[in-house]
Amino acid sequence: MTCDHCEEQEESKAERVVLLVRVAVSLTLALLGRFLWNEAAVGLGWNLFVMVLAYAIVAYDIFLKAAKNLFLHHEFFDECVLMILASGGAFALRAFGPEHNEFLEAVLVILLYQVGEFFEDLASDHSHKAILAAIDLREEATMVEVEGMTQKKKAEDIVTGDLCLLTSGRKIQCDGIIVSGSGEVDESSLTGESFPVSKKEGDTVRSGTFLLSGSLKVQATADYENSTVSKLIHLIEEGAEEKSKATRFITRFAKVYTPIVMVLAIALAVIPPLFEGAANGGVWAKWIYVALSALVISCPCAIVISVPLAYFSGLGLASKNAILVKGASYLDQALDLSHVVFDKTGTLTTGKIEVVDVITEGLSQTEILRLASIAESLSTHPLGRAIRAKFPDAKSAGKTEIEEVSGGGILANIEGKKVVLGSAKLLRDQGVENIRENDRFGVYIAVDQNYAGFFELRDSTKEKSASTVAELRRFGVNCTVLSGDKESVTKAFCASLGEVAYQAELLPEEKQAAMRNIKAQTQSAVAFCGDGINDAPSLAYADLGVAMGKGGADVALENADVVLLDDDPYSLVRFLRIAHMTKNTALFDIVVSLVVKAGVLGLSLIAALTGAFTMPLWAAVLADSGLAVLMVLNSLRLYFRKVR
Repeated sequence: MTCDHCEEQEESKAERVVLLVRVAVSLTLALLGRFLWNEAAVGLGWNLFVMVLAYAIVAYDIFLKAAKNLFLHHEFFDECVLMILASGGAFALRAFGPEHNEFLEAVLVILLYQVGEFFEDLASDHSHKAILAAIDLREEATMVEVEGMTQKKKAEDIVTGDLCLLTSGRKIQCDGIIVSGSGEVDESSLTGESFPVSKKEGDTVRSGTFLLSGSLKVQATADYENSTVSKLIHLIEEGAEEKSKATRFITRFAKVYTPIVMVLAIALAVIPPLFEGAANGGVWAKWIYVALSALVISCPCAIVISVPLAYFSGLGLASKNAILVKGASYLDQALDLSHVVFDKTGTLTTGKIEVVDVITEGLSQTEILRLASIAESLSTHPLGRAIRAKFPDAKSAGKTEIEEVSGGGILANIEGKKVVLGSAKLLRDQGVENIRENDRFGVYIAVDQNYAGFFELRDSTKEKSASTVAELRRFGVNCTVLSGDKESVTKAFCASLGEVAYQAELLPEEKQAAMRNIKAQTQSAVAFCGDGINDAPSLAYADLGVAMGKGGADVALENADVVLLDDDPYSLVRFLRIAHMTKNTALFDIVVSLVVKAGVLGLSLIAALTGAFTMPLWAAVLADSGLAVLMVLNSLRLYFRKVR
């Protein structure tokens, strides 16, 4: 998948280089045709040939795109047709005399449009490159035992029956059964479960999970094509096929503006002559000229270059705020959001376990923390690290003996005290009675056969998770949490965010099914925000996929439309603000451009109707070009604005 992206990036870069060459050659020919090989110097035939050649070089793909939209998608009123009409009108004006030679205007109409598209594409490509840079492109290999020897195999080469040797800190590359060894496995990227799972001989492991501690020998029970990760990739592809891509704002604008311009031009060419003298060829010629002038005046050059630049600036502003957006259309899509669906672990939480409460019985809190930290001093288990972090300076004043019970906890002798630290079952197995069991997740402790307390552990909530939900609600956006974590854990977490709706204990395919249900219940866009392998299908299926950049799995980053590089969920709120700022800038450009054009067109009509004065076409061209410069500056101003 990553290689496909790389190829697309190279193709896009090559296409932009070709476009720049086309623009340069076209502009050179057009300027030569206007100032050196003009009609007065070389005659109409050669001048027309040079200008048509310049026009064809820069415009041929616009005609191809217009034809494709018409015949394949049955869309006629798009921005391509609008550009063709305006430029065609400029060429046709020459029929009214040498003084109406506006061939240069015809070329510039298409050329400016291509320049605007170039900048928008450049911004999108910059985001793609930054996202790819955040993905680890190294191919991971697994050590496989073959006839007593070990060799490296890529994940896609693993077959049923292979014996894979796994060490701590490595990603598990196959689905299989543990034939020897034990360890702690982080399954959060796959299931959303925030706490590591103890694994021993006979247990199953799945590809895409992570071995935190210990070592395992795993016999593969499925080929790569039938593995968990492969099935997830299939879900991702299905989601991508069903995903509704946003229509670019300029395209939606053209669908309304183009028919209005066409109807106006036809009306100007046909209706006035019916009243002034339908049999008079001069009257028809006058109003056809006015209609063609209206087409040229109505050409939204200022719009077609300033609006893409507004989105270019919006994408740049997002990038400055550690938000990478894969395309301008997603800024528009953000404005249609009615619902944001969040993954929990690693998205709204840090993914790091911490002690949130210490319950004591018989001993002081300081003492049981000290004893527990000493007992966990040699442990590599995430729960042990969380306890040590609560009392990092704990030291023993006497002899210490520590024994780790795989999958159970710690047995220790500290300063003559027998300390048992772990599950309630381990304490009972060691003869401890009167244990105050509860339904919270954590670790129990006993000292000298007496129950001494409980450490409640929880995946810590990111600092701005609650404020993110609150701000989204102010935008009128509903929030739901979909998690693979336990019901009790997810319920408590969502209550801390402000009673957010949730579904818990979901498998990846169940998450996607939940997404389908949410999308079916709303007519507006639905976003999904996640970070794990299990989130990739939902990211691909959502109207707007948002991934965490630092801790996000590669496959999640590849299938996201927006990547939050700082892993801060509040950046989603900033993204919505940037989307609104971009839309407002684009709307300002459009409204001002249309008002000015309406004024110029009105003056042209008054001149044609009254004959009191003449409205030279160069005045309209100047107003359009000058306006385009002002609107471009307004669009670029967006890049320097601040987002809170």
